[in-house]
Amino acid sequence: MKKSQLIIKKYIYRLMSLLAGITLLGVFSCKDELEGSVYRTSEIPMIDEYMEVEANGLTDFLSLVDKADYRGMLHAYGTYTCFVPTNNAVQEFLREKGISLESISEEEAQAFVGIHVVNDTLATSDFVDGRLISATIRNQYLTVATKNDTSGEVYIEVNRQARIIEKDISLGNGYIHVVDHVLEESIQTVWETIKSLPDVEFSIMKELIRDTGFDKVLSQSGDSVFYSYFLQCNEVFHELGVDTRSALLERLQENTPDITDNDALLLNFVQYHCVPERKYVTDMLYASAFSTYGSNQVLTFNLDGDNILINEFKIGELDEDGVPVDRNSIYTDLTCFNGVIHEVLGQLEIKNRKAYRVYFDLADQPEIRALKDFRKPGATASFTNEDLSEVEFPALTLGYYCYAWTDDLRNAYAYGDYLDFRISTANLSWIEFTTPLLVEGTYNVWLCTRRAVPETSANIRASFKQTGEEDQIMNVVNLYNDIGSGLTDGVPDDDKLLQENKKSYTTSPTFQVFNTYHGSLLGTIRVSSTGRHILRMDALNTPRATHFDMLQFIPVDEDQVWPKVAGDGTWVYKNTPGCEIYPYTLE
Repeated sequence: MKKSQLIIKKYIYRLMSLLAGITLLGVFSCKDELEGSVYRTSEIPMIDEYMEVEANGLTDFLSLVDKADYRGMLHAYGTYTCFVPTNNAVQEFLREKGISLESISEEEAQAFVGIHVVNDTLATSDFVDGRLISATIRNQYLTVATKNDTSGEVYIEVNRQARIIEKDISLGNGYIHVVDHVLEESIQTVWETIKSLPDVEFSIMKELIRDTGFDKVLSQSGDSVFYSYFLQCNEVFHELGVDTRSALLERLQENTPDITDNDALLLNFVQYHCVPERKYVTDMLYASAFSTYGSNQVLTFNLDGDNILINEFKIGELDEDGVPVDRNSIYTDLTCFNGVIHEVLGQLEIKNRKAYRVYFDLADQPEIRALKDFRKPGATASFTNEDLSEVEFPALTLGYYCYAWTDDLRNAYAYGDYLDFRISTANLSWIEFTTPLLVEGTYNVWLCTRRAVPETSANIRASFKQTGEEDQIMNVVNLYNDIGSGLTDGVPDDDKLLQENKKSYTTSPTFQVFNTYHGSLLGTIRVSSTGRHILRMDALNTPRATHFDMLQFIPVDEDQVWPKVAGDGTWVYKNTPGCEIYPYTLE
C-alpha cells in the first residue's frame, strides 16, 4: 500500500472511531461508574504495545526502547516502520558485545534502536531491492534484497545482516517486521571502509585514492556531507593492460590530452569515481546522470533490462558500451557512515567526446511512452505537471496527440505526434524540459513546431540551465512567423531561411507543410559538461496554443538543415529519392 493511501485510510479509521467514542460518551455520561475512565478511540495497538505482549517475543527490544527514552515516540500516532529483532537475537548481540540490558547506556541504546526505526510507513510490498525510500531516525538508509535460501524459500534480507521472519504487522502507528538478527549502524567512513577491503581485489584503487590525497576527502563527515564511490577492482585494470602507474597515465593522457600534469590526471581519475551525494542502486534506476566530485563531468546512467550501465554512448559517431554496476557484488550498496560504495565492472574515465546532433521529440516522455497506444494514430492523452517526471510547468495540462500522415501530407509531425499547450503569460507562463544526453560542446538549438494560430505575435524566450552555472539566455522567437519569404520559386530556400533564423525540418513536399511546420533558432548554447540539462521556455505574451514537435541540438560546425526528419522519425539526408522517404508514395 502506498504511504499516502495508508495515511488517508488511517485517519478515516481514527475519525470514525472518535465519532463512535463520542456517541458512546453521550449515551453513558449520566452513569457515575464511568466517570474518570479513559476512553480509547481504537482497539488497534501501537508499536510499543505490540512489543509488550510476552508471547510476541519482542520484549527485550522494548527494554532497549525504554532505555533510549523512545517509548513516547513509538506509542504516539505517527508513521514508523520498525525492524524488531527477536529476544534471542537481542541477547546474542548483547553477549557478543559484553554488555547487558541493565548496563547499556542511554546513548548506546539510542544508536541501537535508531538503526531499526524508519521514519515512514513501509509494508514489504513497498520494498524495491536496494535502499528503502526513507532513512532511519539516525539518518542512515537500510537496504533490502530478495533472496532464496538453500531450500528454495524466498525471503527478504535487511542490510545484509538479518532476515525478515514475520512481516507486515500492521499497527496503529506503523508496521513491525520481525528480524532474526540485530541490525548494526555503519560507523566507518567511505575511506575507512575502502581501506578495509581486501588488497588482493582493490589495492590499485586504494593506492590511487591515498596517493592523491583523496582519502582525506572521503574521511570527512557532517549533517549534509555524503559521498558515493564507484570502485573498480584490480582485475579491471589488468584486463585493460594497465598494470603500472605509467600505463594508467599513458591511457589518461590519450583520453584527456589537455591535462599535462600527471598528478592532476590521477586526481581527476580518482575524483571521477566519486559523486558528492549519497546514491544507491535504487537512485541509479531513475537517474539520468550524477555530477562527479570537483569537476564539470558527470556519470550517465542507462537501464538495460536489469543492468545499470554507466556512460553508455550509442548515438552519432559514439559507440561506447558502458560500464555495468555489479548489482550482485557484496561491495555494491555498501552503506558507510558518510556515504555508500558500489563496485563497477569496467573503467570509469573522463574522455574528450565529440559533440553530436540530437533530435529530441518532445512527446517522447517516459510516462507518455508508457501509453499502450503511444505513437499510434488517434492516440490522445492529457498530463498535469505531477504526471511527467521530466517536464515542469506551473499550471493547466499538456495534451498528447498522434495522427497519421494524410493523403495531402499535411500532418507532418515527426513520428506523427506532438504536444499541445498554450505557453502564455496568462496561465502556463513557462515550461522546462529535461534534455536528452548532450556531449560537451557548442550547439545551435532549434524549436520545431506547427505555426501558432495567426496573431500579431506569439513570442517566447528560451534559456539553457546547467547545474552550478549561470543560465544562458537565448533569442526572442515568434512562433507565428511563416517562412513565405524564404521560398524561391515556391520551394524553401535553405540559405534564405537560415538568414532569417528559420529552417524547414520536415520532408513533406507540399507548400502548406513547408509554410506551417518549421524550425526556429532559439539560440546558441555552450554545454560545459556532458549530461542531461534543462531547456526552459518563457512566455512573453498571450498567444493561442501551439503544436510542439521537436527540439534539435546541432553542433555549430555542422549542417543545420540536413538531415531532415520524415514522418516516421527517420533522418533523411540531402538528395535522398522520394521513394525512399516515408510514406514512400513519391517517385
